[in-house]
Amino acid sequence: MARRAQSGLKPSHLIGLLALVGLGIGGGYALLNRTTDPMTGVTALSTEEYLESSTALSGNTYKVEGTVDDRLDNWRAVDGRLFSVQVSEAGSFVPVWVPSKLETNIQRGQRYVFKVRVMETGVLEVLELIKA
Repeated sequence: MARRAQSGLKPSHLIGLLALVGLGIGGGYALLNRTTDPMTGVTALSTEEYLESSTALSGNTYKVEGTVDDRLDNWRAVDGRLFSVQVSEAGSFVPVWVPSKLETNIQRGQRYVFKVRVMETGVLEVLELIKA
């Protein structure tokens, strides 16, 4: 009787196994490190439309991304704080009111993503904020 050669690990099997391991590691990394927009579904504020007629937008909720420029005076800290924010895409400035109930430390030059509601006065009231 003739002896059969032992079938060992062929190079094509080894390459396929390494490819599967690589895909598994890459897929796991992609799932663990994916970034999601926490304000998905919130419309971005059109600064041109806002500056043209802010009261027409009152009551609506928008997303604003920008850099805090300066704190505006004549607002009591108990009522909240009013900031001037430079909007990222347009470069124009909008007033953003942060209520005291949010209890956040906001400093000039910091970048934020704000979820805002346009008040009847035209000032943007912050509902949520995330440091960008």
